[in-house]
Amino acid sequence: MLVRVQGTNLELDDALYAFVTEKLGDAFRALGALDRDPVQVDVELEETTRRHPQEREDERRYRAEVNITVPGHLIRAEGSADTLSQSIVEMKHHLTRELREWREQLIDDRRAGGRKVKRELGAEIEAERYEGLTDEYEDRYIEEIGEFAGEEPDTEEDAPSAS
Repeated sequence: MLVRVQGTNLELDDALYAFVTEKLGDAFRALGALDRDPVQVDVELEETTRRHPQEREDERRYRAEVNITVPGHLIRAEGSADTLSQSIVEMKHHLTRELREWREQLIDDRRAGGRKVKRELGAEIEAERYEGLTDEYEDRYIEEIGEFAGEEPDTEEDAPSAS
Protein backbone atom coordinates (compact mmCIF):
# COMPACT_ATOMS: atom_id res chain seq x y z
CA MET A 1 0.00 0.00 0.00
CA LEU A 2 1.53 3.28 -1.15
CA VAL A 3 0.58 6.30 1.03
CA ARG A 4 1.23 9.87 -0.07
CA VAL A 5 0.46 12.74 2.33
CA GLN A 6 0.27 16.33 1.13
CA GLY A 7 -0.22 19.44 3.22
CA THR A 8 -1.81 22.69 2.06
CA ASN A 9 -1.18 25.82 4.17
CA LEU A 10 0.43 23.76 6.95
CA GLU A 11 3.69 21.99 7.73
CA LEU A 12 3.89 18.21 7.74
CA ASP A 13 6.12 16.49 10.27
CA ASP A 14 6.88 12.87 11.14
CA ALA A 15 4.42 12.77 14.04
CA LEU A 16 1.57 13.96 11.80
CA TYR A 17 2.51 11.43 9.11
CA ALA A 18 2.57 8.64 11.72
CA PHE A 19 -0.84 9.73 13.05
CA VAL A 20 -2.34 9.68 9.54
CA THR A 21 -0.91 6.23 8.71
CA GLU A 22 -2.14 4.87 12.06
CA LYS A 23 -5.69 6.09 11.36
CA LEU A 24 -5.55 4.74 7.80
CA GLY A 25 -4.47 1.37 9.20
CA ASP A 26 -7.53 1.40 11.47
CA ALA A 27 -9.76 2.15 8.48
CA PHE A 28 -8.15 -0.55 6.34
CA ARG A 29 -9.06 -3.20 8.91
CA ALA A 30 -12.52 -3.05 7.31
CA LEU A 31 -11.04 -4.71 4.23
CA GLY A 32 -10.25 -7.87 6.15
CA ALA A 33 -8.09 -10.36 4.29
CA LEU A 34 -8.34 -8.68 0.89
CA ASP A 35 -5.08 -7.98 -0.93
CA ARG A 36 -3.81 -4.47 -0.16
CA ASP A 37 -0.82 -4.39 -2.50
CA PRO A 38 -2.44 -2.69 -5.53
CA VAL A 39 -3.94 0.06 -3.32
CA GLN A 40 -2.75 3.63 -3.74
CA VAL A 41 -3.65 6.21 -1.05
CA ASP A 42 -3.48 10.00 -1.47
CA VAL A 43 -4.13 12.12 1.63
CA GLU A 44 -4.48 15.90 1.64
CA LEU A 45 -4.47 17.86 4.87
CA GLU A 46 -5.49 21.48 4.62
CA GLU A 47 -5.94 24.54 6.75
CA THR A 48 -8.64 26.62 5.11
CA THR A 49 -7.87 30.27 4.40
CA ARG A 50 -11.35 31.66 5.18
CA ARG A 51 -11.06 34.30 2.48
CA HIS A 52 -14.76 34.32 1.78
CA PRO A 53 -16.53 34.14 5.15
CA GLN A 54 -20.06 34.21 3.71
CA GLU A 55 -19.39 31.12 1.58
CA ARG A 56 -17.54 29.19 4.27
CA GLU A 57 -19.51 29.96 7.42
CA ASP A 58 -20.36 26.34 8.15
CA GLU A 59 -16.97 24.98 7.06
CA ARG A 60 -14.48 24.16 9.78
CA ARG A 61 -10.89 25.35 9.95
CA TYR A 62 -9.11 22.06 9.05
CA ARG A 63 -9.96 19.60 6.33
CA ALA A 64 -8.64 16.09 5.67
CA GLU A 65 -9.35 14.31 2.38
CA VAL A 66 -8.34 10.85 1.19
CA ASN A 67 -8.56 9.31 -2.27
CA ILE A 68 -7.95 5.57 -2.48
CA THR A 69 -7.40 3.93 -5.83
CA VAL A 70 -8.16 0.23 -5.84
CA PRO A 71 -8.33 -1.84 -9.03
CA GLY A 72 -11.28 -0.51 -11.00
CA HIS A 73 -12.61 1.84 -8.33
CA LEU A 74 -11.95 5.16 -6.57
CA ILE A 75 -12.94 5.56 -2.92
CA ARG A 76 -13.08 9.07 -1.48
CA ALA A 77 -13.65 10.34 2.05
CA GLU A 78 -13.44 13.76 3.64
CA GLY A 79 -13.61 15.19 7.13
CA SER A 80 -13.49 18.70 8.53
CA ALA A 81 -13.20 19.92 12.11
CA ASP A 82 -11.79 22.66 14.32
CA THR A 83 -8.53 20.78 14.91
CA LEU A 84 -6.40 18.84 12.47
CA SER A 85 -6.50 15.59 14.46
CA GLN A 86 -10.31 15.75 14.72
CA SER A 87 -10.60 16.21 10.98
CA ILE A 88 -8.35 13.17 10.40
CA VAL A 89 -10.45 11.04 12.77
CA GLU A 90 -13.68 12.17 11.06
CA MET A 91 -12.15 11.32 7.68
CA LYS A 92 -11.21 7.88 9.05
CA HIS A 93 -14.83 7.20 10.06
CA HIS A 94 -16.14 8.16 6.62
CA LEU A 95 -13.41 6.09 4.97
CA THR A 96 -14.19 3.03 7.08
CA ARG A 97 -17.83 3.20 6.02
CA GLU A 98 -16.91 3.56 2.34
CA LEU A 99 -14.42 0.67 2.49
CA ARG A 100 -16.98 -1.61 4.14
CA GLU A 101 -19.57 -0.79 1.46
CA TRP A 102 -17.02 -1.43 -1.31
CA ARG A 103 -15.94 -4.73 0.26
CA GLU A 104 -19.53 -5.92 0.66
CA GLN A 105 -20.27 -5.02 -2.95
CA LEU A 106 -17.15 -6.88 -4.09
CA ILE A 107 -18.17 -10.00 -2.13
CA ASP A 108 -21.76 -9.78 -3.42
CA ASP A 109 -20.50 -9.55 -7.00
CA ARG A 110 -18.32 -12.64 -6.50
CA ARG A 111 -21.21 -14.56 -4.98
CA ALA A 112 -23.53 -13.52 -7.79
CA GLY A 113 -21.03 -14.87 -10.30
CA GLY A 114 -20.84 -18.13 -8.38
CA ARG A 115 -24.63 -18.42 -8.30
CA LYS A 116 -24.81 -17.83 -12.04
CA VAL A 117 -22.24 -20.54 -12.74
CA LYS A 118 -24.06 -22.97 -10.47
CA ARG A 119 -27.35 -22.31 -12.28
CA GLU A 120 -25.74 -22.79 -15.69
CA LEU A 121 -23.81 -25.90 -14.73
CA GLY A 122 -26.52 -27.36 -12.50
CA ALA A 123 -28.57 -28.82 -15.35
CA GLU A 124 -25.45 -30.23 -17.01
CA ILE A 125 -24.27 -31.85 -13.79
CA GLU A 126 -27.72 -33.37 -13.19
CA ALA A 127 -27.77 -34.79 -16.73
CA GLU A 128 -24.25 -36.22 -16.32
CA ARG A 129 -25.30 -37.99 -13.14
CA TYR A 130 -27.71 -40.23 -15.05
CA GLU A 131 -25.77 -40.40 -18.30
CA GLY A 132 -23.43 -43.30 -17.49
CA LEU A 133 -26.00 -45.60 -15.92
CA THR A 134 -26.18 -49.23 -17.03
CA ASP A 135 -29.18 -50.94 -18.57
CA GLU A 136 -29.66 -52.94 -15.39
CA TYR A 137 -30.30 -49.74 -13.42
CA GLU A 138 -32.69 -48.46 -16.07
CA ASP A 139 -34.64 -51.75 -16.06
CA ARG A 140 -34.91 -51.66 -12.28
CA TYR A 141 -36.02 -48.04 -12.46
CA ILE A 142 -38.73 -48.92 -14.99
CA GLU A 143 -39.88 -51.81 -12.78
CA GLU A 144 -40.17 -49.49 -9.78
CA ILE A 145 -42.22 -47.04 -11.80
CA GLY A 146 -44.40 -49.91 -13.03
CA GLU A 147 -45.20 -50.94 -9.44
CA PHE A 148 -46.71 -47.56 -8.71
CA ALA A 149 -48.29 -46.88 -12.09
CA GLY A 150 -50.29 -50.07 -12.26
CA GLU A 151 -49.99 -52.73 -14.89
CA GLU A 152 -48.75 -51.65 -18.26
CA PRO A 153 -50.07 -53.40 -21.35
CA ASP A 154 -47.70 -56.08 -22.62
CA THR A 155 -48.61 -55.91 -26.29
CA GLU A 156 -49.50 -53.18 -28.68
CA GLU A 157 -52.99 -54.64 -29.21
CA ASP A 158 -53.92 -54.04 -25.56
CA ALA A 159 -52.62 -50.48 -25.64
CA PRO A 160 -55.12 -47.74 -26.38
CA SER A 161 -54.67 -46.14 -29.76
CA ALA A 162 -53.57 -42.56 -30.05
CA SER A 163 -56.00 -41.56 -32.78
